[in-house]
Amino acid sequence: MLASRLHWRLLIGTIAVLMAAAWLAPLAVKAPDIQENRVLAARPVWPTRLLDIGAFRKATDAYVADHFPARPHLIGALNRLRMLVGVSGSKRVIVGRDGWLFFDDDTHLGSARAEPAMVGPEIRQWLITLAGRDAFVRAHGARYLVVTPPAKEVIYPQHGPAWYSGPSPERPTLMLPKLAEASGAGEVLYLYPQLAAATNAGQKTFSRHDTHWTGYGAYAGYAALMTQLHDMGLTAEGPKPLSAFRQTDFRPERGPRDLALMLGVSSFVHLDFPHIEDRTGGVAIATAYLSPKTDWTGPQVVETGQVGKPVLMMTRDSFSNELMPFLYQHFSRIILSHNQDGFWRPDLIERYKPDIVILEVIEAGLRLGLGEGPPPSAVATARIDRVLARATPAGHPSAAPALPSLATPDAKTVAILAAAAPSGNCNVEVATLTPGLNGEATLLVSGWLSELGTQVTSPDGLIVLKGAAGSVAGAMKMDKKRPDVAAYFKNPTGAESGFVGTFFIKTIAPGAYAPMVYRRAGGGWIGCAGKAMVTAP
Repeated sequence: MLASRLHWRLLIGTIAVLMAAAWLAPLAVKAPDIQENRVLAARPVWPTRLLDIGAFRKATDAYVADHFPARPHLIGALNRLRMLVGVSGSKRVIVGRDGWLFFDDDTHLGSARAEPAMVGPEIRQWLITLAGRDAFVRAHGARYLVVTPPAKEVIYPQHGPAWYSGPSPERPTLMLPKLAEASGAGEVLYLYPQLAAATNAGQKTFSRHDTHWTGYGAYAGYAALMTQLHDMGLTAEGPKPLSAFRQTDFRPERGPRDLALMLGVSSFVHLDFPHIEDRTGGVAIATAYLSPKTDWTGPQVVETGQVGKPVLMMTRDSFSNELMPFLYQHFSRIILSHNQDGFWRPDLIERYKPDIVILEVIEAGLRLGLGEGPPPSAVATARIDRVLARATPAGHPSAAPALPSLATPDAKTVAILAAAAPSGNCNVEVATLTPGLNGEATLLVSGWLSELGTQVTSPDGLIVLKGAAGSVAGAMKMDKKRPDVAAYFKNPTGAESGFVGTFFIKTIAPGAYAPMVYRRAGGGWIGCAGKAMVTAP
Protein backbone atom coordinates (compact mmCIF):
# COMPACT_ATOMS: atom_id res chain seq x y z
CA MET A 1 0.00 0.00 0.00
CA LEU A 2 2.83 2.38 0.92
CA ALA A 3 4.63 1.62 -2.37
CA SER A 4 1.43 2.23 -4.27
CA ARG A 5 0.92 5.62 -2.62
CA LEU A 6 4.55 6.59 -3.28
CA HIS A 7 4.18 5.57 -6.91
CA TRP A 8 1.16 7.79 -7.45
CA ARG A 9 2.73 10.71 -5.61
CA LEU A 10 5.86 10.49 -7.73
CA LEU A 11 3.78 10.22 -10.89
CA ILE A 12 1.60 13.21 -10.03
CA GLY A 13 4.65 15.21 -8.93
CA THR A 14 6.49 14.42 -12.15
CA ILE A 15 3.51 15.48 -14.26
CA ALA A 16 3.16 18.71 -12.28
CA VAL A 17 6.87 19.49 -12.73
CA LEU A 18 6.72 18.82 -16.47
CA MET A 19 3.63 21.00 -16.84
CA ALA A 20 5.23 23.81 -14.87
CA ALA A 21 8.42 23.51 -16.89
CA ALA A 22 6.46 23.68 -20.12
CA TRP A 23 4.93 26.98 -19.03
CA LEU A 24 7.96 28.51 -17.28
CA ALA A 25 10.89 27.35 -19.43
CA PRO A 26 9.91 29.59 -22.38
CA LEU A 27 10.35 32.59 -20.05
CA ALA A 28 14.06 31.75 -19.77
CA VAL A 29 14.77 30.07 -23.14
CA LYS A 30 14.21 32.11 -26.29
CA ALA A 31 11.75 30.49 -28.66
CA PRO A 32 13.12 29.50 -32.08
CA ASP A 33 11.87 31.53 -35.03
CA ILE A 34 9.05 29.84 -36.89
CA GLN A 35 6.85 30.84 -39.83
CA GLU A 36 3.93 28.46 -40.29
CA ASN A 37 2.21 30.25 -43.19
CA ARG A 38 -1.16 29.94 -41.49
CA VAL A 39 -3.29 31.89 -39.03
CA LEU A 40 -3.16 30.47 -35.50
CA ALA A 41 -6.43 29.68 -33.74
CA ALA A 42 -8.18 32.71 -32.24
CA ARG A 43 -9.21 33.01 -28.59
CA PRO A 44 -12.57 31.22 -28.21
CA VAL A 45 -15.72 33.16 -27.38
CA TRP A 46 -17.58 32.10 -24.22
CA PRO A 47 -20.73 30.10 -25.03
CA THR A 48 -24.07 31.78 -24.49
CA ARG A 49 -26.20 28.66 -25.08
CA LEU A 50 -25.92 25.00 -24.17
CA LEU A 51 -25.70 24.18 -27.88
CA ASP A 52 -22.50 26.26 -28.11
CA ILE A 53 -20.56 24.24 -25.54
CA GLY A 54 -19.36 21.62 -28.04
CA ALA A 55 -18.04 24.25 -30.44
CA PHE A 56 -16.46 26.15 -27.52
CA ARG A 57 -14.64 23.02 -26.39
CA LYS A 58 -13.21 22.41 -29.87
CA ALA A 59 -12.21 26.07 -30.25
CA THR A 60 -10.52 25.97 -26.83
CA ASP A 61 -8.58 22.83 -27.72
CA ALA A 62 -7.36 24.48 -30.93
CA TYR A 63 -6.43 27.70 -29.14
CA VAL A 64 -4.48 25.93 -26.38
CA ALA A 65 -2.69 23.73 -28.93
CA ASP A 66 -1.66 26.77 -31.01
CA HIS A 67 -0.65 29.00 -28.08
CA PHE A 68 0.95 26.52 -25.70
CA PRO A 69 4.08 28.41 -24.48
CA ALA A 70 6.55 25.62 -25.27
CA ARG A 71 4.99 24.88 -28.67
CA PRO A 72 7.64 26.68 -30.82
CA HIS A 73 10.42 24.98 -28.84
CA LEU A 74 8.86 21.54 -29.35
CA ILE A 75 8.19 22.10 -33.05
CA GLY A 76 11.72 23.36 -33.69
CA ALA A 77 13.41 20.58 -31.72
CA LEU A 78 11.26 17.83 -33.25
CA ASN A 79 11.70 19.09 -36.81
CA ARG A 80 15.44 19.40 -36.29
CA LEU A 81 15.55 15.74 -35.24
CA ARG A 82 13.42 14.84 -38.26
CA MET A 83 15.83 16.69 -40.55
CA LEU A 84 18.72 14.56 -39.33
CA VAL A 85 16.99 11.46 -40.71
CA GLY A 86 15.75 13.17 -43.90
CA VAL A 87 12.12 13.67 -42.86
CA SER A 88 10.25 16.96 -43.17
CA GLY A 89 7.87 18.38 -40.60
CA SER A 90 6.07 20.55 -43.16
CA LYS A 91 4.22 19.66 -46.37
CA ARG A 92 5.82 22.75 -47.96
CA VAL A 93 9.40 21.64 -47.31
CA ILE A 94 11.34 18.70 -48.74
CA VAL A 95 14.45 17.57 -46.86
CA GLY A 96 17.22 16.63 -49.26
CA ARG A 97 20.71 15.29 -48.86
CA ASP A 98 23.33 17.00 -46.68
CA GLY A 99 20.74 19.11 -44.85
CA TRP A 100 19.52 20.93 -47.97
CA LEU A 101 15.90 22.05 -48.02
CA PHE A 102 13.64 22.50 -51.05
CA PHE A 103 10.22 24.10 -51.50
CA ASP A 104 7.28 21.83 -52.32
CA ASP A 105 4.37 23.43 -54.22
CA ASP A 106 2.37 20.18 -53.99
CA THR A 107 3.95 18.80 -57.18
CA HIS A 108 7.05 17.37 -55.43
CA LEU A 109 9.56 19.21 -57.62
CA GLY A 110 7.22 18.63 -60.57
CA SER A 111 8.44 21.57 -62.64
CA ALA A 112 11.96 20.14 -62.63
CA ARG A 113 10.75 16.59 -63.30
CA ALA A 114 8.40 17.75 -66.11
CA GLU A 115 5.39 16.29 -64.33
CA PRO A 116 2.67 16.84 -65.29
CA ALA A 117 3.90 16.98 -68.87
CA MET A 118 3.07 20.07 -70.91
CA VAL A 119 1.92 19.02 -74.36
CA GLY A 120 -0.62 19.64 -77.08
CA PRO A 121 -3.18 22.48 -76.83
CA GLU A 122 -1.62 23.91 -73.68
CA ILE A 123 1.65 24.54 -75.51
CA ARG A 124 -0.24 26.11 -78.41
CA GLN A 125 -2.24 28.38 -76.13
CA TRP A 126 0.94 29.40 -74.27
CA LEU A 127 2.66 30.42 -77.49
CA ILE A 128 -0.43 32.22 -78.77
CA THR A 129 -0.65 34.25 -75.55
CA LEU A 130 3.05 35.12 -75.75
CA ALA A 131 2.63 36.26 -79.36
CA GLY A 132 -0.37 38.40 -78.42
CA ARG A 133 1.48 40.08 -75.57
CA ASP A 134 4.54 40.65 -77.73
CA ALA A 135 2.44 42.32 -80.44
CA PHE A 136 0.64 44.52 -77.89
CA VAL A 137 3.90 45.70 -76.31
CA ARG A 138 5.48 46.41 -79.71
CA ALA A 139 2.41 48.43 -80.68
CA HIS A 140 3.09 50.58 -77.61
CA GLY A 141 6.68 51.21 -78.65
CA ALA A 142 8.38 48.73 -76.31
CA ARG A 143 9.73 45.16 -76.29
CA TYR A 144 8.52 42.21 -74.23
CA LEU A 145 10.77 39.64 -72.54
CA VAL A 146 9.95 36.68 -70.29
CA VAL A 147 12.75 35.93 -67.80
CA THR A 148 12.80 32.72 -65.74
CA PRO A 149 15.26 31.97 -62.91
CA PRO A 150 15.95 28.23 -62.53
CA ALA A 151 14.71 26.32 -59.52
CA LYS A 152 17.12 25.40 -56.76
CA GLU A 153 16.68 21.67 -57.39
CA VAL A 154 17.71 22.16 -61.03
CA ILE A 155 21.00 23.84 -60.08
CA TYR A 156 21.81 21.58 -57.11
CA PRO A 157 20.26 18.21 -58.03
CA GLN A 158 22.94 16.35 -56.08
CA HIS A 159 21.49 17.74 -52.85
CA GLY A 160 17.90 16.76 -53.65
CA PRO A 161 16.04 13.98 -51.83
CA ALA A 162 16.94 10.36 -52.57
CA TRP A 163 13.86 9.85 -54.77
CA TYR A 164 14.73 12.81 -57.02
CA SER A 165 16.75 11.69 -60.03
CA GLY A 166 17.51 15.20 -61.30
CA PRO A 167 15.90 17.65 -63.73
CA SER A 168 14.19 16.36 -66.84
CA PRO A 169 15.55 17.39 -70.27
CA GLU A 170 11.90 17.71 -71.34
CA ARG A 171 10.87 20.28 -68.73
CA PRO A 172 8.84 23.25 -70.03
CA THR A 173 11.56 25.78 -69.24
CA LEU A 174 13.82 24.14 -71.83
CA MET A 175 11.11 23.44 -74.38
CA LEU A 176 9.14 26.71 -74.42
CA PRO A 177 12.02 29.11 -75.23
CA LYS A 178 12.96 26.93 -78.23
CA LEU A 179 9.39 26.85 -79.51
CA ALA A 180 8.99 30.59 -78.93
CA GLU A 181 12.11 31.29 -80.96
CA ALA A 182 11.21 28.87 -83.75
CA SER A 183 7.69 30.28 -84.11
CA GLY A 184 8.63 33.94 -83.60
CA ALA A 185 6.08 34.16 -80.77
CA GLY A 186 8.38 36.19 -78.51
CA GLU A 187 11.51 36.31 -76.40
CA VAL A 188 11.95 33.90 -73.47
CA LEU A 189 15.16 33.87 -71.42
CA TYR A 190 15.70 30.84 -69.19
CA LEU A 191 18.65 31.57 -66.91
CA TYR A 192 19.71 27.98 -66.27
CA PRO A 193 22.95 27.96 -68.36
CA GLN A 194 24.29 31.08 -66.65
CA LEU A 195 23.41 29.89 -63.13
CA ALA A 196 24.86 26.45 -63.81
CA ALA A 197 28.12 27.99 -65.08
CA ALA A 198 28.42 30.24 -62.01
CA THR A 199 27.73 27.28 -59.71
CA ASN A 200 30.29 25.09 -61.46
CA ALA A 201 32.81 27.93 -61.06
CA GLY A 202 32.42 27.65 -57.28
CA GLN A 203 29.96 30.47 -56.59
CA LYS A 204 27.24 29.83 -54.01
CA THR A 205 24.18 30.59 -56.14
CA PHE A 206 21.63 29.11 -53.69
CA SER A 207 21.75 28.47 -49.95
CA ARG A 208 20.76 25.37 -48.01
CA HIS A 209 17.87 26.88 -46.08
CA ASP A 210 16.13 29.29 -48.47
CA THR A 211 14.17 28.95 -51.71
CA HIS A 212 15.74 31.89 -53.54
CA TRP A 213 19.00 32.49 -55.33
CA THR A 214 21.74 34.30 -53.43
CA GLY A 215 23.44 37.51 -54.52
CA TYR A 216 25.83 35.47 -56.66
CA GLY A 217 22.96 33.64 -58.33
CA ALA A 218 21.18 36.93 -58.94
CA TYR A 219 24.35 38.43 -60.43
CA ALA A 220 24.61 35.56 -62.93
CA GLY A 221 20.97 36.16 -63.87
CA TYR A 222 21.49 39.93 -64.09
CA ALA A 223 24.51 39.51 -66.38
CA ALA A 224 22.52 37.28 -68.73
CA LEU A 225 19.54 39.66 -68.70
CA MET A 226 21.56 42.79 -69.45
CA THR A 227 23.48 40.98 -72.19
CA GLN A 228 20.18 39.98 -73.77
CA LEU A 229 18.76 43.52 -73.55
CA HIS A 230 21.95 44.98 -75.00
CA ASP A 231 21.94 42.45 -77.86
CA MET A 232 18.31 43.43 -78.58
CA GLY A 233 19.44 47.06 -78.88
CA LEU A 234 17.41 48.15 -75.86
CA THR A 235 20.24 49.37 -73.61
CA ALA A 236 23.41 51.30 -74.35
CA GLU A 237 25.52 49.07 -72.12
CA GLY A 238 25.69 45.49 -71.00
CA PRO A 239 26.21 44.17 -67.47
CA LYS A 240 28.72 45.66 -65.07
CA PRO A 241 31.48 43.37 -63.78
CA LEU A 242 31.05 41.67 -60.42
CA SER A 243 33.85 43.87 -59.08
CA ALA A 244 31.52 46.86 -59.40
CA PHE A 245 29.45 45.41 -56.56
CA ARG A 246 30.20 44.32 -53.01
CA GLN A 247 29.11 41.41 -50.84
CA THR A 248 27.35 42.33 -47.60
CA ASP A 249 26.37 39.15 -45.78
CA PHE A 250 23.16 39.17 -43.78
CA ARG A 251 23.36 38.73 -40.03
CA PRO A 252 22.87 35.00 -39.32
CA GLU A 253 19.60 35.60 -37.48
CA ARG A 254 18.20 37.93 -40.15
CA GLY A 255 19.17 36.38 -43.47
CA PRO A 256 16.82 34.77 -46.00
CA ARG A 257 15.82 31.37 -44.60
CA ASP A 258 12.20 30.80 -45.55
CA LEU A 259 12.42 26.99 -45.65
CA ALA A 260 14.14 26.78 -42.26
CA LEU A 261 11.48 29.12 -40.85
CA MET A 262 8.70 26.89 -42.17
CA LEU A 263 10.22 24.02 -40.21
CA GLY A 264 11.03 26.15 -37.17
CA VAL A 265 14.70 25.10 -37.31
CA SER A 266 16.30 28.38 -38.35
CA SER A 267 17.65 28.83 -34.81
CA PHE A 268 19.33 25.42 -34.96
CA VAL A 269 21.15 25.63 -38.31
CA HIS A 270 23.94 27.77 -39.75
CA LEU A 271 22.55 30.33 -42.19
CA ASP A 272 24.79 31.38 -45.06
CA PHE A 273 23.27 33.67 -47.69
CA PRO A 274 25.64 36.09 -49.46
CA HIS A 275 23.97 39.34 -50.51
CA ILE A 276 25.44 41.72 -53.12
CA GLU A 277 24.87 45.47 -53.36
CA ASP A 278 26.07 48.38 -55.51
CA ARG A 279 29.63 49.16 -54.40
CA THR A 280 29.28 52.90 -54.88
CA GLY A 281 25.84 53.25 -53.39
CA GLY A 282 25.55 56.24 -55.70
CA VAL A 283 22.02 55.69 -57.01
CA ALA A 284 19.43 57.87 -55.28
CA ILE A 285 16.24 55.80 -55.09
CA ALA A 286 12.83 57.44 -54.71
CA THR A 287 9.87 55.10 -54.52
CA ALA A 288 6.19 56.01 -54.98
CA TYR A 289 3.62 53.33 -54.18
CA LEU A 290 0.55 52.99 -56.37
CA SER A 291 -1.75 51.36 -53.81
CA PRO A 292 -2.20 51.22 -50.01
CA LYS A 293 0.19 48.24 -49.97
CA THR A 294 3.65 49.61 -49.20
CA ASP A 295 5.79 46.49 -48.84
CA TRP A 296 7.91 45.12 -51.68
CA THR A 297 4.92 43.34 -53.23
CA GLY A 298 2.96 46.55 -53.70
CA PRO A 299 2.85 48.18 -57.16
CA GLN A 300 5.40 50.98 -57.22
CA VAL A 301 7.40 53.38 -59.35
CA VAL A 302 11.11 53.71 -58.61
CA GLU A 303 12.91 56.85 -59.77
CA THR A 304 16.66 56.21 -60.01
CA GLY A 305 17.87 59.63 -61.20
CA GLN A 306 19.67 58.01 -64.15
CA VAL A 307 18.68 60.61 -66.73
CA GLY A 308 18.47 59.51 -70.35
CA LYS A 309 18.35 55.78 -69.63
CA PRO A 310 15.41 53.58 -70.65
CA VAL A 311 12.28 52.92 -68.61
CA LEU A 312 11.77 49.36 -67.37
CA MET A 313 8.49 47.79 -66.31
CA MET A 314 8.64 44.44 -64.55
CA THR A 315 6.03 42.13 -63.10
CA ARG A 316 7.92 39.95 -60.68
CA ASP A 317 8.08 37.43 -57.86
CA SER A 318 10.34 37.12 -54.81
CA PHE A 319 13.43 36.22 -56.88
CA SER A 320 13.50 39.89 -57.92
CA ASN A 321 14.59 41.02 -54.44
CA GLU A 322 18.20 39.94 -54.96
CA LEU A 323 18.10 41.08 -58.60
CA MET A 324 16.99 44.67 -58.05
CA PRO A 325 20.28 46.15 -56.67
CA PHE A 326 21.97 45.34 -60.00
CA LEU A 327 19.36 47.10 -62.13
CA TYR A 328 19.11 50.60 -60.67
CA GLN A 329 22.08 52.03 -62.60
CA HIS A 330 20.72 50.86 -65.96
CA PHE A 331 17.28 52.50 -65.98
CA SER A 332 15.88 55.96 -65.30
CA ARG A 333 12.58 54.62 -63.98
CA ILE A 334 11.43 51.14 -62.94
CA ILE A 335 7.74 50.27 -62.63
CA LEU A 336 7.22 47.19 -60.46
CA SER A 337 4.22 45.00 -59.68
CA HIS A 338 3.88 41.55 -58.15
CA ASN A 339 2.68 38.56 -60.14
CA GLN A 340 0.02 37.91 -57.50
CA ASP A 341 -1.71 41.05 -58.83
CA GLY A 342 -1.56 39.72 -62.40
CA PHE A 343 1.12 38.38 -64.74
CA TRP A 344 -0.11 40.74 -67.46
CA ARG A 345 -0.54 44.47 -66.71
CA PRO A 346 -1.59 46.39 -69.84
CA ASP A 347 -2.89 49.17 -67.58
CA LEU A 348 0.63 49.96 -66.39
CA ILE A 349 2.01 49.72 -69.92
CA GLU A 350 -0.47 52.29 -71.20
CA ARG A 351 -0.01 54.56 -68.19
CA TYR A 352 3.80 54.66 -67.97
CA LYS A 353 4.85 53.84 -71.56
CA PRO A 354 7.98 51.81 -70.70
CA ASP A 355 10.71 50.97 -73.18
CA ILE A 356 11.09 47.40 -71.90
CA VAL A 357 8.44 45.14 -70.36
CA ILE A 358 9.67 42.08 -68.44
CA LEU A 359 7.77 39.22 -66.88
CA GLU A 360 10.08 37.68 -64.26
CA VAL A 361 8.58 34.38 -63.12
CA ILE A 362 10.07 31.38 -61.33
CA GLU A 363 10.53 28.08 -63.11
CA ALA A 364 7.45 26.47 -61.58
CA GLY A 365 5.30 29.42 -62.68
CA LEU A 366 6.41 29.75 -66.30
CA ARG A 367 3.63 27.61 -67.74
CA LEU A 368 1.05 29.58 -65.70
CA GLY A 369 2.48 33.05 -66.31
CA LEU A 370 1.16 33.17 -69.89
CA GLY A 371 -2.45 32.59 -68.97
CA GLU A 372 -4.02 35.76 -70.34
CA GLY A 373 -3.35 38.39 -72.95
CA PRO A 374 -4.63 39.89 -76.19
CA PRO A 375 -5.01 37.64 -79.24
CA PRO A 376 -2.20 37.63 -81.81
CA SER A 377 -2.61 38.19 -85.52
CA ALA A 378 -3.81 35.42 -87.79
CA VAL A 379 -0.34 35.37 -89.35
CA ALA A 380 1.32 34.77 -85.96
CA THR A 381 -1.18 32.02 -85.11
CA ALA A 382 -0.57 30.28 -88.43
CA ARG A 383 3.20 30.48 -87.89
CA ILE A 384 2.84 28.87 -84.46
CA ASP A 385 0.67 26.08 -85.87
CA ARG A 386 3.22 25.36 -88.63
CA VAL A 387 6.01 25.01 -86.06
CA LEU A 388 3.95 22.73 -83.80
CA ALA A 389 2.90 20.62 -86.79
CA ARG A 390 6.57 20.01 -87.64
CA ALA A 391 7.52 19.10 -84.08
CA THR A 392 8.42 15.44 -83.62
CA PRO A 393 8.25 13.21 -80.51
CA ALA A 394 12.05 13.18 -80.38
CA GLY A 395 12.15 16.95 -80.33
CA HIS A 396 9.14 19.00 -79.33
CA PRO A 397 5.80 17.57 -78.18
CA SER A 398 3.17 17.07 -80.84
CA ALA A 399 -0.21 18.72 -81.18
CA ALA A 400 -3.58 17.74 -79.73
CA PRO A 401 -4.17 14.28 -81.31
CA ALA A 402 -1.29 12.83 -79.24
CA LEU A 403 -3.16 13.60 -76.00
CA PRO A 404 -5.57 11.24 -74.28
CA SER A 405 -9.05 12.69 -74.39
CA LEU A 406 -11.88 13.27 -71.95
CA ALA A 407 -15.38 12.73 -73.30
CA THR A 408 -18.94 12.09 -72.13
CA PRO A 409 -18.79 8.88 -70.04
CA ASP A 410 -20.40 5.74 -71.44
CA ALA A 411 -22.89 3.58 -69.52
CA LYS A 412 -20.17 1.36 -67.99
CA THR A 413 -18.24 4.37 -66.69
CA VAL A 414 -21.44 5.95 -65.33
CA ALA A 415 -22.13 2.76 -63.36
CA ILE A 416 -18.59 2.74 -61.94
CA LEU A 417 -18.87 6.35 -60.82
CA ALA A 418 -22.25 5.77 -59.17
CA ALA A 419 -21.04 2.73 -57.21
CA ALA A 420 -17.63 4.07 -56.14
CA ALA A 421 -17.10 4.49 -52.41
CA PRO A 422 -15.80 7.90 -51.21
CA SER A 423 -12.22 7.83 -49.93
CA GLY A 424 -10.22 10.30 -47.91
CA ASN A 425 -6.89 8.69 -48.80
CA CYS A 426 -6.19 11.08 -51.63
CA ASN A 427 -5.26 14.57 -52.75
CA VAL A 428 -5.91 16.23 -56.10
CA GLU A 429 -2.90 18.53 -55.85
CA VAL A 430 -3.02 20.20 -59.26
CA ALA A 431 -6.03 20.71 -61.53
CA THR A 432 -5.71 23.34 -64.26
CA LEU A 433 -8.14 23.80 -67.14
CA THR A 434 -6.74 25.75 -70.10
CA PRO A 435 -9.32 26.84 -72.71
CA GLY A 436 -8.53 26.82 -76.42
CA LEU A 437 -9.81 29.13 -79.13
CA ASN A 438 -12.77 27.11 -80.44
CA GLY A 439 -14.39 25.57 -77.38
CA GLU A 440 -11.72 22.95 -76.72
CA ALA A 441 -9.64 22.77 -73.53
CA THR A 442 -6.72 21.02 -71.88
CA LEU A 443 -6.80 19.61 -68.35
CA LEU A 444 -3.65 19.11 -66.30
CA VAL A 445 -4.10 17.06 -63.16
CA SER A 446 -1.80 15.43 -60.61
CA GLY A 447 -1.96 14.04 -57.10
CA TRP A 448 -2.44 10.67 -55.42
CA LEU A 449 -5.18 8.18 -54.52
CA SER A 450 -4.50 4.97 -52.60
CA GLU A 451 -6.61 2.21 -51.11
CA LEU A 452 -3.85 1.83 -48.47
CA GLY A 453 -4.55 -1.87 -48.18
CA THR A 454 -2.25 -4.85 -47.90
CA GLN A 455 -1.58 -4.76 -51.64
CA VAL A 456 -2.22 -2.64 -54.72
CA THR A 457 -5.28 -4.09 -56.44
CA SER A 458 -4.82 -2.33 -59.78
CA PRO A 459 -3.28 0.83 -61.25
CA ASP A 460 -6.45 1.45 -63.31
CA GLY A 461 -8.10 4.78 -62.63
CA LEU A 462 -10.40 7.48 -64.01
CA ILE A 463 -10.33 11.25 -64.13
CA VAL A 464 -13.68 13.04 -64.26
CA LEU A 465 -14.75 16.66 -64.56
CA LYS A 466 -18.25 16.95 -63.13
CA GLY A 467 -20.34 20.09 -63.62
CA ALA A 468 -23.91 21.31 -63.92
CA ALA A 469 -23.56 21.25 -67.71
CA GLY A 470 -22.50 17.58 -67.69
CA SER A 471 -19.42 15.47 -67.16
CA VAL A 472 -16.40 14.31 -69.13
CA ALA A 473 -14.23 11.36 -68.15
CA GLY A 474 -11.22 9.36 -69.26
CA ALA A 475 -8.88 6.59 -68.17
CA MET A 476 -5.78 7.43 -66.13
CA LYS A 477 -3.13 5.20 -64.59
CA MET A 478 -2.37 5.61 -60.90
CA ASP A 479 1.08 4.10 -60.69
CA LYS A 480 3.42 7.07 -60.27
CA LYS A 481 5.95 6.76 -57.48
CA ARG A 482 4.87 8.55 -54.28
CA PRO A 483 7.31 7.52 -51.54
CA ASP A 484 6.11 10.48 -49.47
CA VAL A 485 2.62 8.94 -49.25
CA ALA A 486 4.04 5.58 -48.20
CA ALA A 487 6.23 7.22 -45.57
CA TYR A 488 3.42 9.36 -44.14
CA PHE A 489 0.93 6.48 -43.77
CA LYS A 490 3.62 3.90 -42.97
CA ASN A 491 2.14 1.67 -45.68
CA PRO A 492 4.31 0.60 -48.63
CA THR A 493 1.29 0.37 -50.97
CA GLY A 494 1.03 4.17 -50.83
CA ALA A 495 4.17 4.38 -52.97
CA GLU A 496 2.14 3.25 -56.03
CA SER A 497 -0.57 5.90 -55.70
CA GLY A 498 0.50 8.88 -57.84
CA PHE A 499 -1.19 10.16 -60.95
CA VAL A 500 -0.11 12.76 -63.50
CA GLY A 501 -1.97 13.49 -66.69
CA THR A 502 -2.69 16.00 -69.45
CA PHE A 503 -5.97 15.51 -71.30
CA PHE A 504 -7.59 17.06 -74.36
CA ILE A 505 -11.30 17.96 -74.26
CA LYS A 506 -12.75 18.55 -77.72
CA THR A 507 -15.77 20.51 -76.45
CA ILE A 508 -16.65 21.65 -72.95
CA ALA A 509 -19.62 23.79 -71.98
CA PRO A 510 -19.01 26.96 -69.94
CA GLY A 511 -19.31 26.57 -66.18
CA ALA A 512 -17.63 25.29 -63.02
CA TYR A 513 -16.40 21.71 -62.80
CA ALA A 514 -15.24 19.57 -59.89
CA PRO A 515 -12.17 17.40 -60.67
CA MET A 516 -12.70 13.88 -59.35
CA VAL A 517 -10.45 10.82 -59.45
CA TYR A 518 -11.27 7.13 -59.08
CA ARG A 519 -9.32 3.88 -58.94
CA ARG A 520 -10.03 0.17 -58.77
CA ALA A 521 -9.65 -1.21 -55.22
CA GLY A 522 -10.08 -4.59 -53.53
CA GLY A 523 -13.68 -4.01 -52.48
CA GLY A 524 -14.68 -2.13 -55.64
CA TRP A 525 -13.91 1.33 -57.00
CA ILE A 526 -13.05 4.23 -54.69
CA GLY A 527 -13.32 7.95 -55.50
CA CYS A 528 -12.07 11.31 -54.34
CA ALA A 529 -13.11 14.89 -55.14
CA GLY A 530 -10.59 17.72 -55.53
CA LYS A 531 -10.92 20.65 -53.14
CA ALA A 532 -10.76 23.34 -55.84
CA MET A 533 -13.07 23.83 -58.82
CA VAL A 534 -11.95 24.56 -62.37
CA THR A 535 -13.87 26.82 -64.71
CA ALA A 536 -14.51 26.70 -68.45
CA PRO A 537 -15.28 30.17 -69.83
